[in-house]
Amino acid sequence: MNFALNLSEYFLMMEDRVRCTPRFVSTIYWALSAWKERPWVTLEFSSLGLSGKVFHTSDLARLAELLLLFPRDTPTHLLLSQFRLLLAQQVPIRFASSVFRPVPNDSVPEDACFPVEREPVFGEPDNPVARVLTDMSAVSNVVPEYAYVLNKESYSTFEPLRGNYLTVVWERPQKVTRIEVLTGSDPQGRYRLQQGQVELGYDPLAHSEGCARYTLLGPLVEGNLDQRVFYEEDAAEQLSCIRLLVLAPQDSWLLIRQIRVWTQPEEEQSWRHQGRPARGGPGHAASTASEK
Repeated sequence: MNFALNLSEYFLMMEDRVRCTPRFVSTIYWALSAWKERPWVTLEFSSLGLSGKVFHTSDLARLAELLLLFPRDTPTHLLLSQFRLLLAQQVPIRFASSVFRPVPNDSVPEDACFPVEREPVFGEPDNPVARVLTDMSAVSNVVPEYAYVLNKESYSTFEPLRGNYLTVVWERPQKVTRIEVLTGSDPQGRYRLQQGQVELGYDPLAHSEGCARYTLLGPLVEGNLDQRVFYEEDAAEQLSCIRLLVLAPQDSWLLIRQIRVWTQPEEEQSWRHQGRPARGGPGHAASTASEK
């Protein structure tokens, strides 16, 4: 780490025995570009213990000092979690699609020093019942609900302005585990939102008019977002809204193709509530950005 201090702006941590997905360098590059002006300590592109974690090289000296404070057999992945907490990133920032996966090898013991977190199986999104609000002008008979209903419909508008929004307001608070927002009409990115971010909302206002408080989940990366939602330990607040916010005027069409939400089953929520939640379990979904 100390050797890498002056070699680049970012540091990607890699283990042996991992497989890389196609275009993984481009995936990381565009994510870093989207997060460049926002505060973060660690971005995670994998569920592996070490591989896929990206740091600012300006933080490497402090990270190396932290690691050297502990015996060599101290699990490194635990120290990395403590490092982001020390620098005020309260929850992981992890992209839902891993770009690094372990190479299958029956000879590697299950209790290895750097355990692999099992990839979650999300299944299909379940989009809870919600009202959808926007201050953008719709085209023809298109309604904002088209961006949220799980079918082939989509919501389109022309020349969105900075500050425009589309907000999903649930009928009741939810335990959300993953959010995906897709904009644009095709893989080439036509009509996608060029600059935007997704926010998590709390304290629902009367008459389903949105939420009183929002925190950042993440910026759109090439017009899309696909992130897991983590929660602060021992917190109990649930999400009531998701807001897609336009950050810059756009002199073209905008197509919001779909907003997908995965929630935690109620029976699992009850089971976790009876015991002490693990880090990353149910509670207050936090972000690295200041509350708005």
